[in-house]
Amino acid sequence: MAINFERFFDVVAKILCLVVVLVQSAVLDSFFFVLDHSGVSPYVWVVLDVLILICWALSMLLPRCSRALQPRGQGLRYWALVVIREFKYAYLSWIFYAVVLCFKLNHMFFYFAERLPLGMTLTSSTTLKLLISLAGIAFLLLVYSHHREIKEENYRQVMEKISLSACLDILDCLMLLNLLFVNNDGITLPYPLDKTVRAFAFICILLPVFPLLVLRVLQHPTASLKWYKLSLILQTALYFLLVNIPLFSIRLHLWIKHFADISTFFTKNVIMLFKGAVDIAREAYDWYKYSQGTQKEGKEDSDEGHGHMLEDATLEVGGGTSGGDDMGNDDVDTNL
Repeated sequence: MAINFERFFDVVAKILCLVVVLVQSAVLDSFFFVLDHSGVSPYVWVVLDVLILICWALSMLLPRCSRALQPRGQGLRYWALVVIREFKYAYLSWIFYAVVLCFKLNHMFFYFAERLPLGMTLTSSTTLKLLISLAGIAFLLLVYSHHREIKEENYRQVMEKISLSACLDILDCLMLLNLLFVNNDGITLPYPLDKTVRAFAFICILLPVFPLLVLRVLQHPTASLKWYKLSLILQTALYFLLVNIPLFSIRLHLWIKHFADISTFFTKNVIMLFKGAVDIAREAYDWYKYSQGTQKEGKEDSDEGHGHMLEDATLEVGGGTSGGDDMGNDDVDTNL
């Protein structure tokens, strides 16, 4: 019964994941057909979205064909199978999706999104915000749809970090982009600050690929626990340096210089700064203790092996001497 439930949950998660991406892409593309007069064909975005959906669908189906796609032989066919097998891991799917989403949002805010009206119409700023927030749901569903055979303890630790950091930071990105809607706040940001806000908002969307890379590394049968612990430190440091410090600084600057209403996510940035500093110190200490313990065990094993070698050598020397004495006695008996 448990196995059937796991399969059912797996299928539902994959279907919901594709539905969320499809709905988000379709409604976002409608903005380009209605409002985009930049000269770029809206069908470019449609083609990219179709490719992303195909990529996500293949990444969910490939684990079922892993034996048939086992790399064999050598040359171009071997490397082609190696690349195709990588598509079953979630990090490639998120890279393609996040890059296209960032290009879409950058194009929108450069040409028309900042002047979108309020309300519940299909092309309002409220609708755009709801569509951006779907990225967090798509991310969680994508993660749950992959990496079922991963080590349980490490999986829980990485999933905890993903749930806490990635989804909150995608919402943080949404709140940051909310500053760019002129009709919402009535504040027109200087162009350099406008670009800065967009850049760090897009970093929030792209950065979740790192925990997915950690999950990919953990899939390897010879994954080292030492490098896993180090990757957790690096992940925390990246969010600390590229998300919470810049977003805290931007909100503080807007509050002081432009009298912008401070967001509740300002408090989230302060909390995550303290939490990030504590996590980095704790994880660095755990990594140091593990590294020292590993080196000590390696040294003890080396000393023990060296002792066995000396003992074997002593026995061989002793055996050789005894053999020599016997040969000497035989010679004496013969002479006698």
